[in-house]
Parts: sequence; structure tokens; C-alpha cells
Amino acid sequence: MINMAMNKNKNKNKKISLEEVKKIAELARIEVSPEEAEKFSGELSDVLGYIDQLSEVDTKSVEPISQITGLVNVVREDISEDFDEKMKRELVERARDKKDRYVKVKAVM
Repeated sequence: MINMAMNKNKNKNKKISLEEVKKIAELARIEVSPEEAEKFSGELSDVLGYIDQLSEVDTKSVEPISQITGLVNVVREDISEDFDEKMKRELVERARDKKDRYVKVKAVM
């Protein structure tokens, strides 16, 4: 059983600072109020304390696994469909941004 009181005591020395919370929020591109930053500081510290506690568990006899379902390469077959020229033309006409007979989209990479 996990001793949460021990976790909180252990965690007091490793508290996530408000600056660290603000940096994490900036990286995640979310706005955090000062009250939320204070709350998240404690919550993130508790999460990291729990992870520290998990790292103390003896897992030497546990075999590593990457997934548990036993399924391998479960994907649908990639089949292209041919559309008639009228359908293609209608699709291009309805597109917001197009060039010649192609639909223009933003770069993916």
C-alpha cells in the first residue's frame, strides 16, 4: 500500500517552484493564473513524489513489456479509391484554397 503521508513529507524538499510551473505552462502554451500556479506547484510536486516512490519498487523479476493485448500491426489496408472526373472537379471547386485542379493545404511538416 502506498503511504501518501510519507509521500507528502518526502516531497517537501522537492517542491516544484512557481517559476518551473510557469515555464511548463509556457511550453504547453497555456495561461496559468498565480492561484493556479500555486495549486499546480503542489500537485506536480505530489506527482513527482509518487513517481519517486514507484522507483523504489523492486522490479528485477518483472519482465519488461511494451503492450499487453498481443495484437501485432493491427491496421486497415490502405486502399485508394478512384473518383470520376466530375466528382474530382466538384471537390476542387468547393475548396477554399486551390490551384489549377488541386486543393492547396498547409504544409504538414
